Amino acid sequence: MFLFRVLLFIFFAMNSVVYALKIEIKSGQVKPDPIAIVDFYDDGGDDSQDGSELCDIIKSDLELSGLFVPIDSNVFLETKKDLAMRGPNLKNWGVLNARFLVHGKVVSRFGNITVTFKLIDVVTGDVMLSIEVKGTKSNFRKLAHSIADYIYKRITNEDGYFGTNIVYVETAYNKVSSKRRTRLIKIDQDGQDPRPLTDGSELVVTPRYSGDGNMIAYIAYNDRGNGALGKSAQVYILDLSSGARRLMINESLMKNLIKKNHGNPVQMTYAPRFSPNGEEAVCAIIIDGKSAIYKINFVDNKLIQLTQHEGIDTSPCFSPDGKQIVFTSNRAGKEAIYLMNTDGSDQKKISSGDGKYSQPVWSPRGDLIVFSKQKGGLFFIVVMKTDGSGERSITSGYLVEAPCWSSNGRYIVYSGQSGPGAKNVISIVDLTGLHIRQIETHGDGSYPAWSPSVASP
Repeated sequence: MFLFRVLLFIFFAMNSVVYALKIEIKSGQVKPDPIAIVDFYDDGGDDSQDGSELCDIIKSDLELSGLFVPIDSNVFLETKKDLAMRGPNLKNWGVLNARFLVHGKVVSRFGNITVTFKLIDVVTGDVMLSIEVKGTKSNFRKLAHSIADYIYKRITNEDGYFGTNIVYVETAYNKVSSKRRTRLIKIDQDGQDPRPLTDGSELVVTPRYSGDGNMIAYIAYNDRGNGALGKSAQVYILDLSSGARRLMINESLMKNLIKKNHGNPVQMTYAPRFSPNGEEAVCAIIIDGKSAIYKINFVDNKLIQLTQHEGIDTSPCFSPDGKQIVFTSNRAGKEAIYLMNTDGSDQKKISSGDGKYSQPVWSPRGDLIVFSKQKGGLFFIVVMKTDGSGERSITSGYLVEAPCWSSNGRYIVYSGQSGPGAKNVISIVDLTGLHIRQIETHGDGSYPAWSPSVASP
């Protein structure tokens, strides 16, 4: 929120299953299932460094989901050799109250890794999963995440999300120069393996993934004042494979906007979102001090105005089927959430509670909308049904904002602070609101964006 305020300040200054977990998401508490994960062994049942490191990541993934509790390996009653030679004696795992058992072997040859493992229901004795997974040393973490995904999906009957990424805005401060630097940082969903996507030479904010995970749209502020854009904050698209970037609204389309803006540079385009198929995107554009929502068709290179410049219409987001757009508007006097068709027709207000509504995002499942809300000096992350009913707070805190769904619609990532002047942090909460974890970042972390299930390597 702070970076967005900075951008607005700049603008106005320049203008004057067999077994499946059943999770109740309205109330109650989800009790995690105990799971025994034995470090993958080599062909003879001996220790394997690769097997141990793979299982450390798998255990961490499953535990961070809030649905599983890995059992301490120090209390195991069977060794790796026992499992390799004879298979498990389920009584030895039942006395540990294990609900599930995972064991298997790993073969590492010339940089290639093959894991063969089984997932066993300790109570019934059923082999729920028996599978071989292959990878390489270069994508070691991706291999571990994929194994965790297999286990998660087989037990919960929901798609796993452990192989996804999160991109966020990292803000660092130079105490000597008193300057602020922002970068886009990409991490695994567990907070590991940070990789910078921008170099910190620009003010950047609000990254958003494309539906295939190959591109990111974000705002960058140009303070050099060169060319037709002048000093402005504009939406750019970054290709994650090549590192190349381009303006979302290209030069020919921008010329038409400049004419609409009385020949003056359009000093802010913001709040971008891709359509599910990637052929279109929506964003908000400020003209004459008022913001309207536009749709960009990349195939036909067309810019279509969907709402009028009568107030502040912003934060548009497509429905998963691409037929509707949810957005925020203050057209009725205060910020509320509205819905419209993708051609701009049938615009209607769907939120009905008190407070200020902002940043709505449609769940990938299509059943819920998450948003941030401010009421009476308090800040909340809230979900409601797509007709505006069933509004329910998931979590609250100081300046909590910028919610974004996991690819399976079970978790929400957001940013906030512990109090005034505190570090901005990124957290993940599940739909029950009972399981919250914080992601460690080097600098301040804000505006997180969660990748789809298939993300760029």
